[in-house]
Amino acid sequence: MRSASENARQPRPDLDDVDEVIGASRLTTVRFRLERLARRRRLGVALTAVFFGATGVTGMIDGGHWPAVRAEIENLHVTVANAAGFRVIAVATEGQSALTDDEVLLALGIGENTALPFLDVGAARDRLMANPLVQDATVRKLYPDRVTVHLVERKPFALWQHDGKVQILAEDGTPIDEFRDSRFAHLPLVVGPSANLRARPLLEALDGAPKIKTETYAAVLVAERRWNLKLRSGVEVKLPETGFREALARLESLQAARNLFSKDIAIVDLRSPIRTVVRVTPEAAEKLAEAEKAAEKARKKAGAT
Repeated sequence: MRSASENARQPRPDLDDVDEVIGASRLTTVRFRLERLARRRRLGVALTAVFFGATGVTGMIDGGHWPAVRAEIENLHVTVANAAGFRVIAVATEGQSALTDDEVLLALGIGENTALPFLDVGAARDRLMANPLVQDATVRKLYPDRVTVHLVERKPFALWQHDGKVQILAEDGTPIDEFRDSRFAHLPLVVGPSANLRARPLLEALDGAPKIKTETYAAVLVAERRWNLKLRSGVEVKLPETGFREALARLESLQAARNLFSKDIAIVDLRSPIRTVVRVTPEAAEKLAEAEKAAEKARKKAGAT
């Protein structure tokens, strides 16, 4: 629905009367694909219903059926309004990115038979604002049959794992929603108490080390002081408390020169600014020990001869 080809196929609504929407960087249109009945026929049916409904109102009130009568009258109002051409047929949204179309329509309370005069834009805005992804929202009616929605979304920045749950973070570290679906699976993962408040400088530093960023599965805040990176290869990278930008640049150079992550390495310790300590895996250490024993045995044998 948001692709260029689909936008080309679907004419956008006429929004010349809505100053806030004109010039928007992104505009999507949600249209209901419903067959529209001839307005004259619908209006005739509605007016007939009004006539016969009115003749029975007095008796229904006397019989204690007023709540049911009231509901029917409200439905009748909607039917008449729709027959007169006020059924909502399009919703134009500006600023929509993370929210799905279904989430927007559900919050607006718009369905296939929604009549524009009876749409409560205040309540619709309140429902939109109840979504943690929404920072601000404006809902406006555009008569006879359209609705415009201006959204300011909180931008999902990272995932935060703590206390057995995963939340979506805004750029300032504020949790904005629980992680529930794959839409945000691409976001970097930070782990630990207060990791949400310390994540931004690290993630910005990782942007400057793209090879390391690609390999990083998660960043774990240790003792709320410094970061360890968990790489997809299983390698753990220990970063210093300060100067982790320089440490990442050093690791980026080592990876480019020696392809460290393809070797049997368990830990790369970058906490010292003047040296890099590499610890091999237990399996690799065992192989090295066996190789050293074999070499020592060969030397002794050669010396005996």
